[in-house]
Amino acid sequence: MVPGCDDQGMEYGMFTYPVQDDHRSLYQELVQVNRTLEQKVQELNRAQQRLMEYRKVFECTRDLIYVFDRDYRYVMANEAYRECRKSRFPDLIGRTLPEVVGEETFARIKPHIDACLAGSELSFEDSHDYLDKGMRDLLVTFSPVYDGDRVERVACLIKDVSERKLLEEQLRQSQKMEAIGTLAGGIAHDFNNILTVIAGYASLIQINGEESEAAAMAGEIVLSVERAAEMTRSLLAFSRKQEVHLDTVDLNLVVAELHKSLTRLISEEVELVVRVAGEELYCLVDRGQLEQVLINLAVNARDAMPRGGVLAISTGVAEPEGEGMPAGRCAVITVSDNGTGMETEVQERVFEPFFTTKDVGKGTGLGLSSSYGIIKKHNGTIRMQSEPGAGTSFSIYLPLSVERPAGERRDAEERPGAGSGTVLLVEDEETVRNMTRLLLERHGYRVLTACNGQEALELFRQDPGSVQLLLSDVIMPRMNGRELCEQVRQLAPGVPVIFMSGYPADVMSEKGICGGGAYLQKPVKPEELLGTLRQALST
Repeated sequence: MVPGCDDQGMEYGMFTYPVQDDHRSLYQELVQVNRTLEQKVQELNRAQQRLMEYRKVFECTRDLIYVFDRDYRYVMANEAYRECRKSRFPDLIGRTLPEVVGEETFARIKPHIDACLAGSELSFEDSHDYLDKGMRDLLVTFSPVYDGDRVERVACLIKDVSERKLLEEQLRQSQKMEAIGTLAGGIAHDFNNILTVIAGYASLIQINGEESEAAAMAGEIVLSVERAAEMTRSLLAFSRKQEVHLDTVDLNLVVAELHKSLTRLISEEVELVVRVAGEELYCLVDRGQLEQVLINLAVNARDAMPRGGVLAISTGVAEPEGEGMPAGRCAVITVSDNGTGMETEVQERVFEPFFTTKDVGKGTGLGLSSSYGIIKKHNGTIRMQSEPGAGTSFSIYLPLSVERPAGERRDAEERPGAGSGTVLLVEDEETVRNMTRLLLERHGYRVLTACNGQEALELFRQDPGSVQLLLSDVIMPRMNGRELCEQVRQLAPGVPVIFMSGYPADVMSEKGICGGGAYLQKPVKPEELLGTLRQALST
């Protein structure tokens, strides 16, 4: 029996037909053909569905896609490409590449096209100046489309990689700045050792000369050392190796003392005018970082006046209003120039990291962005006013402080008193070691010296009871200061320890090589070293 029929007939669709035995095979063939047609229809529907999906991707992607034949005539183009070329679909298809992209562009890319028509798939970088987006970096890929064994068409995919290239450049720039920061940190560390020697010998000259002219000159050397120490602290802060430390300072004094440094930075064609307020302007700031901001602004002003002009820096008091401004009375530092000024588009991006209008190799795009971040960390605000051809003005608003500077300079420092006891001095820098030994001996101490941790440990083991204090550098060959401290404490648990280093304490703490004693950052003032030493021996 055939399914769906009896001896009288068979059903097919809505009809019943008479059936004979020899017709049953024909019926089975028809059923099989029907099933095959249904499968083909389903496959066709699935193919149409996939085609619609491909079409959506083809039309919705932001990448530019087009196809052309061996005569360089457009066969297909997606909406992104048509919009880019400002052409409608009917107007583009059938036209040749030279007509659409221009003879010059076509001549440049034709070798790549011919290589693709020969069977190679290739990618290359190019650029295009768009009417609405300006110059953009592009990655162009040509893929051959075969008809049998012959390439009949070429599919082109154009991807805008401008943002990626910008990120790559920013990454390279940040890596370069990180390397510069590491170098700056190393320079600052070595320079601090030199300053320690200069300050120490200058202090000894003051002690020996008392009221002589040489002692007065040595006092000026000490003041210069303090100024240089501020510069090294700025270098360490730039290298991200030092936390920001806020102190109360007089902004008038900061601006006035920066005058000489700025004179050397700007060209002779630029006139520097500095005006400070008549009243004291005390603010809680990191002096080194604030000076960095002022130097950045001054250098930008100089570059904005290639033919010369006036760079004016002034201080004053204001009560700013508006969103993001500090509340109450603020100190104001204004840096202005009468240079080229900025267009509105540039003003909107001026504080963005890595944004610069300078030529390649002449600017990092970090000066104003870092200045903005520094002022924000000081709970202040920086504002800008500019007009093309009329110059630019930056105003820095910082909250005023009611406290006076704690470290105001005095005309005469108290002479450190004499001490007693044996100090084990460990320092790998010979000049620092010799100066420190001489300073301590002049103030009554017996000094044992070692150039590294192992040598110091051997000296200590010879007579542990004779050493009253360990004064050690931190970074040394063979054995660092922390390791030496641990070994010494095993032999004499109660011995006081003082560490000295050209690196800040937070860096030493992060590296895990400082601990168990007092910490002095080089350059160490002689009176600070002697005071810390006396305090450690008295406890």
